[in-house]
Amino acid sequence: MSVLWNAIFYKPIFNILIFIINNITFGDVGFAIIFVTIIIKFILYPLTRKSIKSQILMKRMDPEIKLIKKNFPNKEEQAKKTFELYKKYGTNPFSGCLVVLIQLPVIFALYYVILKGLKIDNGLIYPFLNKPGILNTNFLGYFEIGSKSLILAISAGITQFIQGYLASPVPVKNEIEITTDKPNNNEASFQDTMASSMQMNIKYFLPLFIAYIAWQISAAVALYFITSNIFTIVQEWYIRKTLEEKK
Repeated sequence: MSVLWNAIFYKPIFNILIFIINNITFGDVGFAIIFVTIIIKFILYPLTRKSIKSQILMKRMDPEIKLIKKNFPNKEEQAKKTFELYKKYGTNPFSGCLVVLIQLPVIFALYYVILKGLKIDNGLIYPFLNKPGILNTNFLGYFEIGSKSLILAISAGITQFIQGYLASPVPVKNEIEITTDKPNNNEASFQDTMASSMQMNIKYFLPLFIAYIAWQISAAVALYFITSNIFTIVQEWYIRKTLEEKK
């Protein structure tokens, strides 16, 4: 499995980094990390767009789903009405998860390439690519890519928080009316509590975790998180705007 993962995901991304270092950034590792992250994000854009679109539509549907649970206590009726709602919005709850699972191997490979970006393994370089010469690991003259950077780590956490904030549910008209009613059973209350807890973790705990990881490993990883987060923020804004215009 590791051989297959290296051949399909890790090695190609590693060689994209080598190509960028040789031909675009001319030895500057920091800008090469930014470039390779953006390139992979663009490659994954069709999948990411579908996932983000599904998330936005699910948020938009949430008040109506709560109304269905309130008005149709019978589980079969709930399932039928919920399916009709998914059909109305042209989405389903599993499409976003499937898209994320497809992206994961590529994202992990990109992360490990960045993690080992300063350790050039000549055995992994394709024969038609030149081996990098002198590497400039001083990003913008302030940050040593192979060392820790508190500023970049904090920036990674902040951009992750912004991304999580954009991904959190958007208030919808009449949602207060729906949510102020007490749930009909303990199961509904437990589900709401779990969902709220997960949203809180994504919004507040994950940025702290990302900042800590970025600080503990290296500025290279922090730069990867920052670039990835900013790209996703722009994606989320653009897709949200596009969907609003189609309403």
